[in-house]
Amino acid sequence: MAFDVSALTNYVDQEAMALIVESVAGGQLSKYAQIQPDVKGPTSINVLDTDVVLQDDGCSRSADGTTTISQRTITPNALAVHEDLCMTDLAAKYTATMLKQGLTNEKEEIPFAELYFGLKIAKIQKQIEVLDWTGTVGAGSYAGLMAQHTAVVDVASPTAGIQTASIIIESLSFLAESMDEDIADADDIKIFLGMDLFLMYQRAIADGNYFHYVVDGQPGNELPLIGFPQVTVVGTVGLSGLNSAVVGDPIAYLTRASNIIIGVDLPDEEANDYRAWYDPNDRIFKTTFAFRRGINWAFPAEACKLKIS
Repeated sequence: MAFDVSALTNYVDQEAMALIVESVAGGQLSKYAQIQPDVKGPTSINVLDTDVVLQDDGCSRSADGTTTISQRTITPNALAVHEDLCMTDLAAKYTATMLKQGLTNEKEEIPFAELYFGLKIAKIQKQIEVLDWTGTVGAGSYAGLMAQHTAVVDVASPTAGIQTASIIIESLSFLAESMDEDIADADDIKIFLGMDLFLMYQRAIADGNYFHYVVDGQPGNELPLIGFPQVTVVGTVGLSGLNSAVVGDPIAYLTRASNIIIGVDLPDEEANDYRAWYDPNDRIFKTTFAFRRGINWAFPAEACKLKIS
């Protein structure tokens, strides 16, 4: 005698563990750049410059020199993410246990709202980071820093081909040596590069036993540049995947962080000013994340880009 359970499927407990979400590399650039709020349309970055002409002094005076006021422009884009959710779609799965009682009641809210909004915002901010660097110029598109780097100084990698752990320190050092001398003593000099190259640089530090350069308490995406204590290497998902064999492609940027200007309508608008509501006419829960954003260099000639040679 025995149980006949051939008509049953194997049991899997789907309710014992709470929902978990994947890790998402967040946006980094907003932590370093200058943020200009209240930007609703094309907005000028007003730049002052002057030169100095030394001359012998005597009994007469001869005025010389020029002071120039110029402008660069941030052109923001209005961007949005919309999603509609029907909670009844959850009723046929184990997620039914999360729904409120009552067919109408169950539609009116997301049962795992905190997880949903946290993950959605993190992924939006990751996409913003990518746009800030690699967005392209064109009708209706977002112009990122790479699309506006014509005047940024080119620096060819000292070793041909893609970067490897054995040459990454030399390449970044060569980039630092090429910086404008007028910014060499600034306190906010950064080298921005993709997380793939950042991890490669991290390995190079370990391989070279340069641990005495590492500062305790630094964020996980920051490391000092070996031999250049005033320069911080910053990893960003916005530049990941650029370490190709294409000659002339940029893979890293050196600049003062304050040389990057981000124009927004409302700071952190994508995270703090989204809308979520139940529409009783459609019987759908709706979410909208809308924000304005634009970016540009203040002084392009003060920045350098490391290129594949």
